[in-house]
Amino acid sequence: MKKKDKVFLSILCVLALGVTWLVRNHVFFWDTVQLGSKHAHWYYESGFKQLLLPDEIDSGHPPAFGIYLAGVWKVFGKSIAISHLAMVPFIFGILYSLLKLGQYYGGERWGRWFPLLALADPVLLTQTVLISPDVVLICFFLLAWYAIVSGRKGWKAIAAIGMALISTRGMMVVVGLYLFDVLSNRDNNLKKFFIRAIPYIPSGLIALAFLAYHYHVKGWIGYHPDSPWAPSFEMATFPQFLRNTLVLGWRLLDFGRIFIWLISLGVLAALWQKGQFNIRKITTFKALWLLLIITFSLSLTFLLYQGLQGHRYLLPIFVTFNLVFFVLIAKSTFAERTKKILLGLSMLGLATGNLWIYPDKVSQGWDSTLAHLPYYELRDDMLQYLEGNNIPLTEVGTAFPDIGALKYRDLSDRGDGMHAKNLQTSTYILYSNVMNDFTDEEIDSLKRFWKERHVLKNGGIRFVLYEKK
Repeated sequence: MKKKDKVFLSILCVLALGVTWLVRNHVFFWDTVQLGSKHAHWYYESGFKQLLLPDEIDSGHPPAFGIYLAGVWKVFGKSIAISHLAMVPFIFGILYSLLKLGQYYGGERWGRWFPLLALADPVLLTQTVLISPDVVLICFFLLAWYAIVSGRKGWKAIAAIGMALISTRGMMVVVGLYLFDVLSNRDNNLKKFFIRAIPYIPSGLIALAFLAYHYHVKGWIGYHPDSPWAPSFEMATFPQFLRNTLVLGWRLLDFGRIFIWLISLGVLAALWQKGQFNIRKITTFKALWLLLIITFSLSLTFLLYQGLQGHRYLLPIFVTFNLVFFVLIAKSTFAERTKKILLGLSMLGLATGNLWIYPDKVSQGWDSTLAHLPYYELRDDMLQYLEGNNIPLTEVGTAFPDIGALKYRDLSDRGDGMHAKNLQTSTYILYSNVMNDFTDEEIDSLKRFWKERHVLKNGGIRFVLYEKK
């Protein structure tokens, strides 16, 4: 790596460390409460006495992330700040891989633009400020991708193992990367074809061993009928499949990504008009194969199940799509100034995605936009108000992500917390537009029949404590 690249990467790492320090007091948020804090708490408090989690918190994924966090707590102490700092090695890995992929596909001159473009994406950037297993997944995904194109078999095997250990979705991504590896390195020799599979064998054996052991002990894989997330795994009906297809299209355009599509179409149209549109060159572009493979594999669960439509599930697609777009610009015949303007506009367009806030009755992926950042301060202020006015948390109903004991969010020793909302029995209801689980009818009922006891606002985030009239 050249000196300029080392300096550039060092600057990115210092900035990442600085951002992590700024958010060091942000509590576990969204799915990280389940996939991070609750899993880690169980291993930490039980002394790692067994591999598999209890059914009530077992999401069916390999529990490596929870074990990792619990191990960090044992060594450095259990705190929110330590949990955030535990993500730093994987963030550094993401930055390194983004730079190397940018250089491989875009050349030395343009390689440093790709990390900037990728990090302008609200989904990737927001995940890096959370204590999230998806940070680990995308780190190993990018590392495996670079290992494939650079021919580093050892790193390929390590990255594949990392993905297989982090989640069942990671296992799916490993399969997609293997197919990409085969398609992008076509060998007529059958022996070489099987040799190419060798780095993926350890991850495959680990995945199969975990799934088989899990089924042997518990009798289920992925979910069980009594789990809180069982409805999400119900097969979609045909109308739901059509709805999921529309939602997938929305996700691909959401949070500023529509600007990438528009600029891409404009660039292709300009190349066509100049007679420089080469369909053969585009279809043999290897990164495009990975985009197609990953999009197909991750879209299957997105479309076929009722409740697996989160933005973060598509994160490998977003990163790959951004690289395909980056290469389209970097390898075009446009003038250098034009390329810089297009990349700059693309980053600006993506960054505006953090300002996209939908109306209350439209569900939003709050763990995929920096628009959620005021949540933490408002939450603390609301908890202080409840305590200052002698309102027990047990009397307050609310919705995901704030149901349950405080200790799973702030790592305190407090076992009390708010309960799942019930407009018939709850004395108080805490509502926030960050909560997607309030139905349209419940929102209307709160506004019409309940009294606003306390209201907090910051940016696009609102907290309202309702009291029964």
